[in-house]
Amino acid sequence: MTQDTQMNRHQLGQLIGANKRDHYYELHYATGEVARLYILSDGIFRYFLDPDNNFDESHTSFVDLSKFDNHLFEKSSPRATSDSLIIQTGNYQLIFQQKPAIMSVFDETLHHTRLVQASPLEIGNTDSVEILHQNKNEFYFGGGLQNGYFSHKGKEIEIKRDQIKGKGGVLTQVPFFWSNAGFGELRNTTTLGHYDFGSKQNDVTILSHNTRVFDNFYIIGNSPSDILNKYYILTGRPLMPPKYAFKLGYAGNFLSTLWQPSEAKQRNAEMYEDETYYVTTDNPENARGKASLNGEDQYQFSARAMLDRFKKERFDLGWFIPNYGVEKVDPQALSSFNNYANSQKVDPGIWTTESDNIPNNSSFVATNTSDAQLLNKDKQILRENLKKKRPFILSNTGIAGSQKNSALAFGDIGGNWENIATQVAGFLGSNLSGEPILGSAVDGTAGGGNAQISIRDFEWKSFTPLLFSIDNQGKFSKTPFAYNAKMTRINRAYLNLREQLKHYLYTLTYQAQLGEPIMRALFIEFPHEQVNYTPQVGHEFMLGPNLLIAPITNGREDGNGNSRKDNLYLPNHRTMWVDLFTGKKYLGGRVFNKLSYPIWHLPVFVRGGSIFELGNRNYLLYPQGKSEITFYDDNGFNDFSHNHTETHLTSNLESSKLKVTIDPVQGSYTGMETNNTTNLNIMCDTYPDRVTVRINDQEINMQEYGTVDTFGHAKEGYFYNTNFSWTPQFDQYQDPKHKQTALQIKLANRDVTDSKIEIEIQNFNYGNETLVHAITDSLLRSPKQPIIDPEKITAHSLTVSWPQLTDKVQIEVNGILYDGIDGDSFTFHELEPHTRYIMRLRYVSGNKVSEWSDPFGAITKRSALDYAIKNVQVNSNLESDAHHPLNYLTDLKLASEWETTESVSEDHPLTLTFTFGQPEKLSRMTYVPRNIDHKSDPIEVGVEISIDGENFTSYGERLTWKADSKNKVVGLRDVTAKAIRLTVYKSSGDKVAGKEVLFFRNKNSIND
Repeated sequence: MTQDTQMNRHQLGQLIGANKRDHYYELHYATGEVARLYILSDGIFRYFLDPDNNFDESHTSFVDLSKFDNHLFEKSSPRATSDSLIIQTGNYQLIFQQKPAIMSVFDETLHHTRLVQASPLEIGNTDSVEILHQNKNEFYFGGGLQNGYFSHKGKEIEIKRDQIKGKGGVLTQVPFFWSNAGFGELRNTTTLGHYDFGSKQNDVTILSHNTRVFDNFYIIGNSPSDILNKYYILTGRPLMPPKYAFKLGYAGNFLSTLWQPSEAKQRNAEMYEDETYYVTTDNPENARGKASLNGEDQYQFSARAMLDRFKKERFDLGWFIPNYGVEKVDPQALSSFNNYANSQKVDPGIWTTESDNIPNNSSFVATNTSDAQLLNKDKQILRENLKKKRPFILSNTGIAGSQKNSALAFGDIGGNWENIATQVAGFLGSNLSGEPILGSAVDGTAGGGNAQISIRDFEWKSFTPLLFSIDNQGKFSKTPFAYNAKMTRINRAYLNLREQLKHYLYTLTYQAQLGEPIMRALFIEFPHEQVNYTPQVGHEFMLGPNLLIAPITNGREDGNGNSRKDNLYLPNHRTMWVDLFTGKKYLGGRVFNKLSYPIWHLPVFVRGGSIFELGNRNYLLYPQGKSEITFYDDNGFNDFSHNHTETHLTSNLESSKLKVTIDPVQGSYTGMETNNTTNLNIMCDTYPDRVTVRINDQEINMQEYGTVDTFGHAKEGYFYNTNFSWTPQFDQYQDPKHKQTALQIKLANRDVTDSKIEIEIQNFNYGNETLVHAITDSLLRSPKQPIIDPEKITAHSLTVSWPQLTDKVQIEVNGILYDGIDGDSFTFHELEPHTRYIMRLRYVSGNKVSEWSDPFGAITKRSALDYAIKNVQVNSNLESDAHHPLNYLTDLKLASEWETTESVSEDHPLTLTFTFGQPEKLSRMTYVPRNIDHKSDPIEVGVEISIDGENFTSYGERLTWKADSKNKVVGLRDVTAKAIRLTVYKSSGDKVAGKEVLFFRNKNSIND
């Protein structure tokens, strides 16, 4: 036995005995602990060690153990060897070594060890730790919604909820992770945890929780979906939302919001129906308008009026919350609004934390809890009120198992570019943590005011499970028509596109029941490319198997004012990718750079082989190779698992012959139409030779039509359309020279449950030129040694230059091909700090390339935060806001904000004392102001230094700071201190607030 005296933990002693009880194996250890091993299902088992031998089954509500029977346990067989106990269950061997007392899982099918502990469990008075071996190519995922992160190899994550909506925040406390080695773990505890996936020691993973009880479920799976499916077997399958939930949603506060008159020149002013401009105000004396549900005061400020506005602006709302964030509401007034919303075919909801407040005509609930008992109560009340219709609950937080009761819906501050990339990665992480039904408010909540950011946010969120806005939380309107007519048209076009893709999104949501993520990290679809497992591609995602979305994540522009997109990776060198809007084709397996996207154009790519249903059996195909999909539909009732339809389609393009098969519809539901027409829109590049259609093996006569009009009036036939567009709402933005072509096939009304449709097309061509790979040309000499400018190396960028021989070059960076590079130099952005980049360069001329240059490279600089002192203790003489606590000021997370509850003055200043773990040689102190506004910025401060942490001396004169967005820097070069005291004598508002106070060491203090 080893003893950790500092942490008061000991390692589990030698395994000295084991017994097979009625429902579990009992394991005995030399240090006195007893553990129980349960075999629950194929690839699911539970190891439960309680040092106090209480074995309390009610310490969490994550898993309903009553649904598991005992048959796999009874079939399992133990055997002892000279050094181990081996329990055989199915194809798995659970191996418990005697000394040291470590466990491993061996998969006989793969002849491979899935997981192995590196050392025995460590048990303390208040915590327990498991340490696993980590392989070089092993990656880790899970842990809930970790804002800004989805891939955790080499990183640490916290299992907690801090409600920080920006990068580094944790919204859901999910003690579940999994590895691409084929295993996952669910720690059955609600205590805080810390998971280190190799940040300090790259060959081990260290998993700790603040409980001495080690209750752990182990999951063995052959794929990500297999692991997630087994996680759902334990904790519950994700809810299946009602269909209206996928439409546009809106939440606002129409109970306490006030408006005052303003002028058009004020950036946040809005014109109302009385042709007067207004802004929101917190001062009742200035208010000339008060919110209401039904216009009890002034109709134009009511929830009804807002609902009318959406209809007038032609934004089809699906759901509406009129009391967001306000618990107290007049039941009669709310019921009246609900009736009005229902009459407008908009489902009304209520924001509440009390189940007793739910009216019988509210369709859903929004809340801020993840308590399983409360959510279950809400769900039961909704079920009783809605009868057959599905209940729906939105929550801004979650725990393990929340996915079965609620969808995750939250709002960040908004108004900044960084949060787009942060949320993309966070959404991916949420899907990989078993929380696939989620969304975040367009343009955030309290911030905003930047039209370009707002539009870009709406665009990419149109491809997420939930699309909504949260209004009346700050100065700026969050409606999709808040800006000018051009921006409004763009938002409307994307909402219409979402409507076209609703059958695809609904199908993905059903597939999520079985472990398939909706928003997918690239490795889900392309598991053989290692880059897809890394944060390098965490700023883009797959919506299901068919669409890749690469949001615009910064404000960089080209010379024409269009968004410039670099570092856009399209996977798999054998896959063709098609720009959804322009039809331009790209070959995968490379990173594209210097792409330009006007404000209306989001980078969305259709994967070659994709099949979509655009509604009412109107199918769209992008043929490449062999592909298939099964579309799902139902009537929106609770019994969807048994009463639904599935329609299976296959597409096979081989040697210029395309074969498409639509199988008969399987299943049924109440209200289903069995007789229907069938339409196919098949993207192609050239006119095909022959079209043959068979229904139930009988060939039918197909007439070809020569114009759009004649084809439009036909019941059956086909038409080669050289000006095809399935997104007409975007045609106004397109270059008329760039036309897409498609073969359109129309089939007459038939019983779709009894019709197998087979279509063969000869001499079919789509993307043949795109799929041609480059040829090495010996006449193109290889580049002379390219140069990396050492003066332009930063933590996140470096610049390469070369002698220009051709217009374009390709650069390979750490094995990944970068394309779309021209001129004689290029700057790589969005690089990882302190990372070595090995490169090669070659010239490109048409479809020919030179030999590669010799390898060259550089190491990016360290991030500035590498020099920031960690674990700084801070004390204050004033109280801090409960939602913005003092520890946020030194947590090194620029997304968190701290705020006092009191004002300051010359006689009553704020004193902040920052203490380091040891005396530090400093370079500077940086105060980072808050994002939302600058009403609480420190504007007159004093700084004091302490060598011993007790006695302080003034450091210079008082400082005067402006209340603006710039960081405030105090130079501390050559200062050594144990503590720093910052005194705030005056602020720009009633309180004092800030995002962070950072203390930086001298750069010479870190050795590279």
